[in-house]
Amino acid sequence: MNQKIMIVDDEQSILDSITDYFESYDIKSFNNAKQAIKEIRTNTYDIIISDFRMPGISGLEFLIEARKINPDYSGILLTAYADKELVEECLNKNLICKVVEKPLELNSLKNTIDEVIKVSEQKKAKESEIRILKSRFEDLKKTVCDKQNKVIGIKKGLKNIFKDIQKSAHHSVNILLTGETGTGKEVIARMIHNLSSRKDNSFVKINCAAIPENLLESELFGYKKGAFTDAKENRIGKIEIANNGTLFLDEIGEIKLSLQSKLLRALQEKEVERLGDNTTIKVDFKLIVATNCNLENLVKENKFREDLYYRINTFPIHLPPLRERLEDIKEFVEYFTTKNAEDMGISILKIDPKIYSFLKQYKWYGNIRELENAITRAIIISKNKNELNTESFSFLFTKPVRTKTSYNDAVTIIRDNIIKSKIDLRKIESDILEKILEYFNGNVLKSVKETGIAKDRFYRNK
Repeated sequence: MNQKIMIVDDEQSILDSITDYFESYDIKSFNNAKQAIKEIRTNTYDIIISDFRMPGISGLEFLIEARKINPDYSGILLTAYADKELVEECLNKNLICKVVEKPLELNSLKNTIDEVIKVSEQKKAKESEIRILKSRFEDLKKTVCDKQNKVIGIKKGLKNIFKDIQKSAHHSVNILLTGETGTGKEVIARMIHNLSSRKDNSFVKINCAAIPENLLESELFGYKKGAFTDAKENRIGKIEIANNGTLFLDEIGEIKLSLQSKLLRALQEKEVERLGDNTTIKVDFKLIVATNCNLENLVKENKFREDLYYRINTFPIHLPPLRERLEDIKEFVEYFTTKNAEDMGISILKIDPKIYSFLKQYKWYGNIRELENAITRAIIISKNKNELNTESFSFLFTKPVRTKTSYNDAVTIIRDNIIKSKIDLRKIESDILEKILEYFNGNVLKSVKETGIAKDRFYRNK
């Protein structure tokens, strides 16, 4: 037995019986609570067994003091009295985990002690495992933070906004990151978190566009067991998890009005309630939100609450598209070439310097994300040559040959198909939307921008 056990009882005969019976256990007995408290101050015990009624210091008072000195012990209470309220008080204050009634049956006491020892050893093993995981996590976190704080473009393309990034990180203000898809809003959000005083706590991200409306509320606020059909157990929401840390809400423009009011209350009152539970939980988190939408237009269209917009827009930061920070192309190419080649198990490729000016000619509507994908494709194409050159990226400027057709000819073809093949107009519309998306490489925002067709129609067609 590697568990140290203390037993405190004012009846010496009971102590003697227990000591004799448990001779193979590491157990030490005390018939005086004051002496036991002195002992706890100098030595740590895994299990503390205490009588309930003792002269001078009661069992309750002793256990409270013991918990202050040694918060990790497991407690067993010995009692000959059916004092239910006091026993419940000991349990509720986490002073004990088991109760054994007097007169003692040593065999029954042994079963209880063995059970507590088993739980205690499992707890120690779990704590040891957690310590190891925390140590690994801290090492990993340091590595990741070092990489994340070395954001590409700080000295060039992002130079003008880097001071804003630093200022916003050092103050508890809500931050609104705007910019086109693929401009690195999540990277900047993580950087702000890592520069803030909250860096040692959680960074919690939610992509509001990726979670169905009926699930987003429970994801944010959590729920109580039984709150709805599938609520089989209590669940903590992401806002609670972000307590003392940072909550990053990506694509916040996708949150429906019905949920916006509840989010606003959480921001104003700094408190939340889980679904199905009236208990108020205080939270303190730094909020960073991101969007590629024009929230002001959504406010005018009554699709986004004006009060919520002003609440999240305390400190706006706009990230420029890649085509406006072409000076960073070289650094991005070098970084993604090394990173992606390693991930693919390919030896580091040489980079022909000519490709930097070559890539600056491309528009990069998909921004940094499109550049990374292009580099991945180029690595695959070039892996046998072990070099990236302009030929590796020739696919960027290759457009399929299209036969020109006049508008009237196209309408005539559609008419004939409706008459002869009985094709439904909705099918034609769906096919046209699909072809538009295909033309813009699946980029919905680019499709909307270039055609003026509402974004919802593209999403419904997917």
